[in-house]
Amino acid sequence: MHRKVSIIVFLQVLWFAALTHTNAQETDDSISATELELSWDTRLKQSLLSISQEADSNYYNTGFCIYDLTSDSLLFEYNQQKVMRPASTQKVVTAVSALSLLGADYEYHTRAYYTGNITSDSILKGDIYIVGDFDPEYSFSDLQELAQSIRSLSIKGIEGNLYADISMKDSLLYGNGWCWDDVPCTNMPYLCPLMLERGQIAPFDGKYSTSPTFHPAVYFLETLGKELADINCDTIACSLKTLGSTQSAHHFYTKTRTIAQLLPHMMKTSDNLYAESMFFHLARISKDYWATWKDGAREANYIINKAGANTSYVDVSDGSGVSLYNYISPSAEVALLRYAYKDASIYEPLFNSLPIAGVDGTLRNRMKDGLAYRNIYAKTGTVSGVSCLAGYAFASNGHILAFSIMNNGLIKAATGRAFQDRVCQIMAK
Repeated sequence: MHRKVSIIVFLQVLWFAALTHTNAQETDDSISATELELSWDTRLKQSLLSISQEADSNYYNTGFCIYDLTSDSLLFEYNQQKVMRPASTQKVVTAVSALSLLGADYEYHTRAYYTGNITSDSILKGDIYIVGDFDPEYSFSDLQELAQSIRSLSIKGIEGNLYADISMKDSLLYGNGWCWDDVPCTNMPYLCPLMLERGQIAPFDGKYSTSPTFHPAVYFLETLGKELADINCDTIACSLKTLGSTQSAHHFYTKTRTIAQLLPHMMKTSDNLYAESMFFHLARISKDYWATWKDGAREANYIINKAGANTSYVDVSDGSGVSLYNYISPSAEVALLRYAYKDASIYEPLFNSLPIAGVDGTLRNRMKDGLAYRNIYAKTGTVSGVSCLAGYAFASNGHILAFSIMNNGLIKAATGRAFQDRVCQIMAK
Protein backbone atom coordinates (compact mmCIF):
# COMPACT_ATOMS: atom_id res chain seq x y z
CA MET A 1 0.00 0.00 0.00
CA HIS A 2 2.70 2.48 1.01
CA ARG A 3 4.67 1.50 -2.07
CA LYS A 4 1.67 2.30 -4.34
CA VAL A 5 1.21 5.72 -2.68
CA SER A 6 4.93 6.48 -3.10
CA ILE A 7 4.74 5.64 -6.81
CA ILE A 8 1.67 7.88 -7.24
CA VAL A 9 3.35 10.76 -5.38
CA PHE A 10 6.50 10.26 -7.45
CA LEU A 11 4.49 10.41 -10.70
CA GLN A 12 2.67 13.52 -9.47
CA VAL A 13 6.01 15.19 -8.73
CA LEU A 14 7.27 14.34 -12.21
CA TRP A 15 4.05 15.70 -13.78
CA PHE A 16 4.28 18.92 -11.75
CA ALA A 17 7.94 19.34 -12.62
CA ALA A 18 7.16 18.86 -16.30
CA LEU A 19 4.28 21.32 -16.10
CA THR A 20 6.45 23.87 -14.30
CA HIS A 21 9.19 23.44 -16.92
CA THR A 22 6.66 23.95 -19.71
CA ASN A 23 5.25 27.09 -18.10
CA ALA A 24 8.74 28.38 -17.48
CA GLN A 25 9.64 27.69 -21.10
CA GLU A 26 6.54 29.59 -22.27
CA THR A 27 7.48 32.48 -19.97
CA ASP A 28 11.03 32.42 -21.26
CA ASP A 29 9.75 32.48 -24.84
CA SER A 30 7.50 35.43 -24.02
CA ILE A 31 10.36 37.31 -22.40
CA SER A 32 12.59 36.43 -25.32
CA ALA A 33 10.10 37.87 -27.81
CA THR A 34 9.75 41.03 -25.74
CA GLU A 35 13.49 41.34 -25.41
CA LEU A 36 13.80 40.88 -29.16
CA GLU A 37 11.34 43.72 -29.77
CA LEU A 38 13.07 45.91 -27.22
CA SER A 39 16.43 45.13 -28.72
CA TRP A 40 15.25 46.45 -32.13
CA ASP A 41 13.87 49.58 -30.54
CA THR A 42 16.87 50.08 -28.27
CA ARG A 43 19.38 49.31 -31.00
CA LEU A 44 17.72 51.80 -33.35
CA LYS A 45 17.61 54.58 -30.77
CA GLN A 46 21.22 54.02 -29.78
CA SER A 47 22.35 54.30 -33.40
CA LEU A 48 20.25 57.41 -33.96
CA LEU A 49 21.57 58.95 -30.75
CA SER A 50 25.10 58.34 -31.94
CA ILE A 51 24.53 60.00 -35.32
CA SER A 52 22.72 62.94 -33.70
CA GLN A 53 25.68 63.48 -31.36
CA GLU A 54 27.87 63.49 -34.42
CA ALA A 55 25.59 66.11 -35.98
CA ASP A 56 26.25 68.38 -32.99
CA SER A 57 29.79 68.90 -34.22
CA ASN A 58 29.00 69.25 -37.95
CA TYR A 59 29.45 72.68 -39.54
CA TYR A 60 25.92 72.58 -41.01
CA ASN A 61 22.53 72.55 -39.29
CA THR A 62 20.56 69.32 -38.95
CA GLY A 63 17.16 68.32 -37.69
CA PHE A 64 15.23 65.09 -38.03
CA CYS A 65 12.11 63.43 -36.71
CA ILE A 66 11.12 59.74 -36.94
CA TYR A 67 7.67 58.44 -36.04
CA ASP A 68 6.65 54.78 -35.78
CA LEU A 69 3.33 54.65 -37.62
CA THR A 70 2.73 50.99 -36.79
CA SER A 71 2.95 51.46 -33.03
CA ASP A 72 1.69 55.07 -33.28
CA SER A 73 4.55 56.46 -31.22
CA LEU A 74 7.41 58.92 -31.59
CA LEU A 75 10.59 56.96 -32.18
CA PHE A 76 13.32 59.60 -32.22
CA GLU A 77 13.76 63.34 -32.65
CA TYR A 78 16.69 65.70 -32.94
CA ASN A 79 16.14 69.45 -33.42
CA GLN A 80 12.72 68.42 -34.68
CA GLN A 81 11.18 71.84 -33.98
CA LYS A 82 13.93 73.85 -35.64
CA VAL A 83 12.60 75.76 -38.64
CA MET A 84 14.58 75.19 -41.84
CA ARG A 85 14.29 75.57 -45.59
CA PRO A 86 12.72 72.40 -47.06
CA ALA A 87 13.78 72.72 -50.71
CA SER A 88 11.72 70.23 -52.78
CA THR A 89 10.34 68.37 -49.78
CA GLN A 90 7.92 71.32 -49.95
CA LYS A 91 6.24 69.20 -52.64
CA VAL A 92 5.08 66.87 -49.84
CA VAL A 93 3.15 69.83 -48.42
CA THR A 94 1.64 70.55 -51.84
CA ALA A 95 0.81 66.91 -52.61
CA VAL A 96 -0.80 66.13 -49.25
CA SER A 97 -2.79 69.38 -49.34
CA ALA A 98 -3.99 68.78 -52.91
CA LEU A 99 -4.94 65.15 -52.27
CA SER A 100 -6.77 66.13 -49.10
CA LEU A 101 -8.67 69.15 -50.45
CA LEU A 102 -9.06 68.30 -54.15
CA GLY A 103 -8.66 64.52 -54.37
CA ALA A 104 -6.71 62.32 -56.77
CA ASP A 105 -9.51 62.43 -59.37
CA TYR A 106 -9.60 66.23 -59.53
CA GLU A 107 -9.33 67.38 -63.15
CA TYR A 108 -7.39 70.14 -64.91
CA HIS A 109 -9.32 71.48 -67.91
CA THR A 110 -7.92 73.32 -70.93
CA ARG A 111 -10.99 74.61 -72.78
CA ALA A 112 -11.77 76.37 -76.04
CA TYR A 113 -14.77 78.53 -76.95
CA TYR A 114 -15.85 80.65 -79.85
CA THR A 115 -18.03 83.74 -79.79
CA GLY A 116 -20.18 85.20 -82.55
CA ASN A 117 -21.66 83.16 -85.38
CA ILE A 118 -20.63 80.88 -88.21
CA THR A 119 -22.17 82.14 -91.43
CA SER A 120 -23.74 80.07 -94.17
CA ASP A 121 -20.55 80.39 -96.18
CA SER A 122 -18.52 78.87 -93.28
CA ILE A 123 -16.94 82.05 -91.93
CA LEU A 124 -16.60 82.53 -88.19
CA LYS A 125 -17.53 86.11 -87.43
CA GLY A 126 -16.22 86.11 -83.91
CA ASP A 127 -13.28 85.19 -81.73
CA ILE A 128 -11.73 81.98 -80.43
CA TYR A 129 -10.68 81.82 -76.78
CA ILE A 130 -8.34 79.21 -75.31
CA VAL A 131 -8.90 79.14 -71.55
CA GLY A 132 -5.82 77.89 -69.71
CA ASP A 133 -6.03 75.83 -66.54
CA PHE A 134 -2.29 75.49 -65.85
CA ASP A 135 -1.87 72.02 -67.33
CA PRO A 136 1.91 71.47 -67.02
CA GLU A 137 1.83 68.56 -69.45
CA TYR A 138 0.15 70.28 -72.38
CA SER A 139 2.09 69.14 -75.45
CA PHE A 140 2.41 69.88 -79.13
CA SER A 141 0.27 66.82 -79.92
CA ASP A 142 -2.42 68.26 -77.61
CA LEU A 143 -2.26 71.51 -79.55
CA GLN A 144 -2.69 69.59 -82.81
CA GLU A 145 -5.86 68.04 -81.32
CA LEU A 146 -7.05 71.55 -80.49
CA ALA A 147 -6.37 72.70 -84.06
CA GLN A 148 -8.33 69.74 -85.38
CA SER A 149 -11.24 70.64 -83.09
CA ILE A 150 -11.29 74.10 -84.63
CA ARG A 151 -11.29 72.58 -88.11
CA SER A 152 -14.19 70.34 -87.04
CA LEU A 153 -16.30 73.47 -86.74
CA SER A 154 -16.33 73.34 -90.58
CA ILE A 155 -15.13 76.90 -90.95
CA LYS A 156 -13.09 78.10 -93.90
CA GLY A 157 -12.13 81.43 -92.47
CA ILE A 158 -12.11 83.50 -89.30
CA GLU A 159 -12.98 87.16 -89.12
CA GLY A 160 -11.83 87.67 -85.59
CA ASN A 161 -9.04 87.00 -83.13
CA LEU A 162 -7.36 84.20 -81.25
CA TYR A 163 -7.26 84.97 -77.54
CA ALA A 164 -5.60 83.31 -74.56
CA ASP A 165 -7.51 83.55 -71.30
CA ILE A 166 -4.99 83.14 -68.50
CA SER A 167 -7.11 84.58 -65.70
CA MET A 168 -6.86 81.35 -63.68
CA LYS A 169 -3.88 82.86 -61.77
CA ASP A 170 -2.20 86.19 -61.34
CA SER A 171 0.01 87.59 -64.07
CA LEU A 172 3.33 86.88 -62.33
CA LEU A 173 5.53 84.51 -64.32
CA TYR A 174 7.91 83.86 -61.42
CA GLY A 175 7.24 82.09 -58.15
CA ASN A 176 7.26 84.09 -54.92
CA GLY A 177 10.83 84.22 -53.64
CA TRP A 178 12.38 82.77 -56.81
CA CYS A 179 15.76 84.13 -57.88
CA TRP A 180 15.23 86.31 -60.94
CA ASP A 181 18.44 85.11 -62.62
CA ASP A 182 17.29 81.46 -62.52
CA VAL A 183 14.16 81.96 -64.65
CA PRO A 184 13.42 80.69 -67.21
CA CYS A 185 15.20 77.36 -67.32
CA THR A 186 14.37 73.67 -67.37
CA ASN A 187 13.89 73.45 -63.61
CA MET A 188 12.22 76.84 -63.27
CA PRO A 189 10.12 77.66 -66.34
CA TYR A 190 7.75 80.58 -66.49
CA LEU A 191 4.49 80.02 -64.62
CA CYS A 192 1.52 80.55 -66.89
CA PRO A 193 -1.93 78.89 -67.09
CA LEU A 194 -1.52 78.34 -70.82
CA MET A 195 1.81 76.81 -71.86
CA LEU A 196 3.01 74.62 -74.70
CA GLU A 197 5.80 72.10 -74.06
CA ARG A 198 6.59 73.83 -70.74
CA GLY A 199 6.94 77.18 -72.53
CA GLN A 200 9.80 76.13 -74.76
CA ILE A 201 10.35 78.32 -77.81
CA ALA A 202 10.27 75.38 -80.22
CA PRO A 203 8.66 72.02 -79.42
CA PHE A 204 11.08 69.53 -77.89
CA ASP A 205 14.24 71.64 -78.37
CA GLY A 206 14.65 72.25 -74.65
CA LYS A 207 15.40 75.96 -75.10
CA TYR A 208 13.71 78.87 -73.37
CA SER A 209 13.53 82.49 -74.40
CA THR A 210 15.36 85.08 -72.33
CA SER A 211 13.59 87.93 -74.08
CA PRO A 212 11.47 90.10 -71.75
CA THR A 213 8.84 90.33 -74.52
CA PHE A 214 8.34 86.57 -74.58
CA HIS A 215 5.14 85.25 -73.03
CA PRO A 216 4.23 81.51 -72.93
CA ALA A 217 0.56 82.13 -73.76
CA VAL A 218 1.40 84.33 -76.75
CA TYR A 219 3.76 81.67 -78.04
CA PHE A 220 0.97 79.12 -77.55
CA LEU A 221 -1.35 81.19 -79.75
CA GLU A 222 1.30 81.86 -82.39
CA THR A 223 2.00 78.14 -82.69
CA LEU A 224 -1.73 77.41 -82.88
CA GLY A 225 -2.03 80.00 -85.64
CA LYS A 226 0.63 78.20 -87.66
CA GLU A 227 -1.23 74.93 -87.22
CA LEU A 228 -4.34 76.62 -88.64
CA ALA A 229 -2.56 77.85 -91.76
CA ASP A 230 -5.04 75.93 -93.93
CA ILE A 231 -7.85 78.17 -92.65
CA ASN A 232 -8.13 81.60 -94.30
CA CYS A 233 -7.79 84.22 -91.62
CA ASP A 234 -8.42 87.79 -92.74
CA THR A 235 -7.16 89.25 -89.50
CA ILE A 236 -6.00 87.22 -86.54
CA ALA A 237 -4.38 88.96 -83.59
CA CYS A 238 -2.83 86.62 -81.05
CA SER A 239 -3.31 88.28 -77.71
CA LEU A 240 -4.37 87.89 -74.08
CA LYS A 241 -7.97 88.57 -73.15
CA THR A 242 -10.32 87.26 -70.49
CA LEU A 243 -13.40 85.51 -71.82
CA GLY A 244 -15.48 86.31 -68.78
CA SER A 245 -18.95 84.77 -68.80
CA THR A 246 -19.31 81.68 -70.96
CA GLN A 247 -23.08 82.01 -71.30
CA SER A 248 -22.91 83.56 -74.76
CA ALA A 249 -19.87 81.53 -75.85
CA HIS A 250 -19.86 78.17 -77.60
CA HIS A 251 -17.73 75.48 -75.95
CA PHE A 252 -16.15 73.03 -78.40
CA TYR A 253 -12.99 71.58 -76.86
CA THR A 254 -11.72 70.28 -73.49
CA LYS A 255 -8.45 68.55 -72.61
CA THR A 256 -8.38 67.02 -69.12
CA ARG A 257 -5.77 65.57 -66.82
CA THR A 258 -6.09 64.49 -63.20
CA ILE A 259 -3.94 64.95 -60.13
CA ALA A 260 -3.46 61.16 -60.10
CA GLN A 261 -1.94 61.37 -63.60
CA LEU A 262 0.35 64.30 -62.80
CA LEU A 263 1.47 63.42 -59.26
CA PRO A 264 3.98 60.59 -60.02
CA HIS A 265 6.00 62.76 -62.41
CA MET A 266 5.84 65.71 -60.02
CA MET A 267 7.21 63.69 -57.09
CA LYS A 268 9.56 61.17 -58.67
CA THR A 269 11.35 63.68 -60.91
CA SER A 270 10.77 66.66 -58.59
CA ASP A 271 9.19 68.71 -61.36
CA ASN A 272 8.73 72.30 -60.18
CA LEU A 273 6.28 73.30 -62.91
CA TYR A 274 3.94 70.43 -61.98
CA ALA A 275 4.13 71.39 -58.31
CA GLU A 276 3.37 75.06 -58.98
CA SER A 277 0.40 74.18 -61.17
CA MET A 278 -0.99 72.00 -58.37
CA PHE A 279 -0.32 74.77 -55.86
CA PHE A 280 -2.38 77.24 -57.91
CA HIS A 281 -5.22 74.76 -58.18
CA LEU A 282 -5.22 74.78 -54.38
CA ALA A 283 -5.35 78.56 -54.59
CA ARG A 284 -8.49 78.37 -56.74
CA ILE A 285 -10.45 76.78 -53.89
CA SER A 286 -10.99 80.22 -52.39
CA LYS A 287 -10.60 82.34 -55.53
CA ASP A 288 -11.94 81.52 -58.99
CA TYR A 289 -9.91 84.11 -60.91
CA TRP A 290 -6.48 85.72 -60.56
CA ALA A 291 -5.47 83.39 -57.74
CA THR A 292 -2.20 84.25 -56.02
CA TRP A 293 0.44 82.31 -54.13
CA LYS A 294 -1.06 83.68 -50.91
CA ASP A 295 -4.32 81.91 -51.73
CA GLY A 296 -2.43 78.64 -52.22
CA ALA A 297 -0.48 79.18 -48.99
CA ARG A 298 -3.73 79.69 -47.09
CA GLU A 299 -5.04 76.29 -48.15
CA ALA A 300 -1.73 74.53 -47.46
CA ASN A 301 -1.58 76.08 -44.00
CA TYR A 302 -5.09 74.84 -43.33
CA ILE A 303 -3.99 71.24 -43.96
CA ILE A 304 -0.75 71.66 -41.99
CA ASN A 305 -2.80 72.88 -39.04
CA LYS A 306 -5.31 70.06 -39.52
CA ALA A 307 -2.40 67.59 -39.41
CA GLY A 308 -1.53 68.89 -35.94
CA ALA A 309 1.48 71.08 -36.69
CA ASN A 310 1.87 74.65 -35.47
CA THR A 311 1.61 76.94 -38.49
CA SER A 312 3.05 79.83 -36.48
CA TYR A 313 6.44 78.40 -37.36
CA VAL A 314 5.68 77.47 -40.96
CA ASP A 315 6.04 79.75 -43.98
CA VAL A 316 4.56 78.51 -47.25
CA SER A 317 5.63 80.68 -50.18
CA ASP A 318 5.32 78.40 -53.20
CA GLY A 319 4.37 74.86 -54.13
CA SER A 320 7.69 73.50 -55.33
CA GLY A 321 10.29 74.50 -52.73
CA VAL A 322 12.26 76.74 -55.09
CA SER A 323 11.39 79.85 -53.08
CA LEU A 324 13.93 81.24 -50.65
CA TYR A 325 11.05 82.09 -48.33
CA ASN A 326 9.75 78.59 -47.50
CA TYR A 327 10.32 77.44 -43.93
CA ILE A 328 9.10 74.37 -42.04
CA SER A 329 10.31 71.99 -39.32
CA PRO A 330 11.00 68.24 -39.47
CA SER A 331 8.18 67.64 -36.99
CA ALA A 332 5.69 69.55 -39.18
CA GLU A 333 6.62 67.47 -42.23
CA VAL A 334 6.22 64.27 -40.22
CA ALA A 335 2.83 65.51 -39.01
CA LEU A 336 1.74 65.77 -42.65
CA LEU A 337 3.08 62.28 -43.43
CA ARG A 338 1.19 60.89 -40.42
CA TYR A 339 -1.96 62.71 -41.52
CA ALA A 340 -1.64 61.17 -44.99
CA TYR A 341 -1.03 57.68 -43.58
CA LYS A 342 -4.36 57.76 -41.72
CA ASP A 343 -6.35 58.35 -44.92
CA ALA A 344 -6.01 55.79 -47.71
CA SER A 345 -7.32 58.25 -50.33
CA ILE A 346 -4.29 60.44 -49.57
CA TYR A 347 -1.69 57.85 -48.57
CA GLU A 348 -1.97 55.47 -51.51
CA PRO A 349 -1.44 58.00 -54.34
CA LEU A 350 1.18 59.84 -52.27
CA PHE A 351 3.13 56.68 -51.40
CA ASN A 352 3.01 55.39 -54.99
CA SER A 353 4.38 58.68 -56.29
CA LEU A 354 7.45 58.81 -54.04
CA PRO A 355 10.94 57.92 -55.33
CA ILE A 356 12.17 54.49 -54.20
CA ALA A 357 15.70 54.13 -52.83
CA GLY A 358 18.04 52.66 -55.43
CA VAL A 359 15.20 52.15 -57.93
CA ASP A 360 13.70 55.26 -59.51
CA GLY A 361 13.18 58.99 -59.50
CA THR A 362 15.58 61.23 -57.64
CA LEU A 363 16.58 58.28 -55.40
CA ARG A 364 17.57 55.93 -58.22
CA ASN A 365 21.30 56.43 -57.56
CA ARG A 366 21.11 56.51 -53.77
CA MET A 367 21.08 53.64 -51.25
CA LYS A 368 21.55 51.04 -53.97
CA ASP A 369 22.76 48.56 -51.37
CA GLY A 370 22.23 47.84 -47.68
CA LEU A 371 18.88 47.42 -45.96
CA ALA A 372 17.66 50.83 -47.12
CA TYR A 373 17.57 49.58 -50.72
CA ARG A 374 13.90 49.45 -51.82
CA ASN A 375 12.80 50.16 -48.23
CA ILE A 376 12.86 53.96 -48.39
CA TYR A 377 10.09 55.84 -50.21
CA ALA A 378 10.84 59.54 -49.93
CA LYS A 379 10.88 62.97 -51.52
CA THR A 380 14.26 64.58 -51.97
CA GLY A 381 14.96 68.31 -51.71
CA THR A 382 17.97 70.21 -52.96
CA VAL A 383 18.72 73.90 -53.49
CA SER A 384 21.91 75.83 -52.80
CA GLY A 385 22.94 75.16 -49.21
CA VAL A 386 20.02 72.82 -48.54
CA SER A 387 19.47 69.07 -48.75
CA CYS A 388 16.43 67.30 -47.27
CA LEU A 389 14.61 63.97 -47.39
CA ALA A 390 11.09 63.17 -46.18
CA GLY A 391 8.90 60.11 -46.56
CA TYR A 392 8.37 56.56 -45.33
CA ALA A 393 10.73 53.75 -44.28
CA PHE A 394 10.13 50.03 -43.82
CA ALA A 395 11.99 48.72 -40.76
CA SER A 396 13.26 45.16 -40.39
CA ASN A 397 10.59 44.35 -37.79
CA GLY A 398 7.83 45.17 -40.28
CA HIS A 399 7.00 48.58 -38.89
CA ILE A 400 6.39 51.58 -41.15
CA LEU A 401 8.14 54.80 -40.13
CA ALA A 402 7.44 58.38 -41.21
CA PHE A 403 10.51 60.61 -41.23
CA SER A 404 11.92 63.99 -42.17
CA ILE A 405 15.64 64.77 -42.31
CA MET A 406 16.69 68.37 -42.97
CA ASN A 407 20.21 69.66 -43.56
CA ASN A 408 20.74 73.41 -44.00
CA GLY A 409 23.88 75.49 -44.37
CA LEU A 410 25.67 72.98 -46.58
CA ILE A 411 28.60 73.84 -48.77
CA LYS A 412 28.07 70.65 -50.77
CA ALA A 413 24.68 68.98 -51.11
CA ALA A 414 26.41 65.58 -51.26
CA THR A 415 27.37 65.98 -47.60
CA GLY A 416 23.72 66.23 -46.61
CA ARG A 417 22.71 63.32 -48.84
CA ALA A 418 25.37 61.11 -47.25
CA PHE A 419 24.05 61.98 -43.78
CA GLN A 420 20.46 61.22 -44.82
CA ASP A 421 21.45 57.89 -46.37
CA ARG A 422 23.12 56.82 -43.12
CA VAL A 423 19.98 57.65 -41.14
CA CYS A 424 17.92 55.67 -43.66
CA GLN A 425 20.18 52.63 -43.31
CA ILE A 426 19.69 52.81 -39.54
CA MET A 427 15.89 53.04 -39.87
CA ALA A 428 15.84 50.01 -42.18
CA LYS A 429 17.78 47.82 -39.73
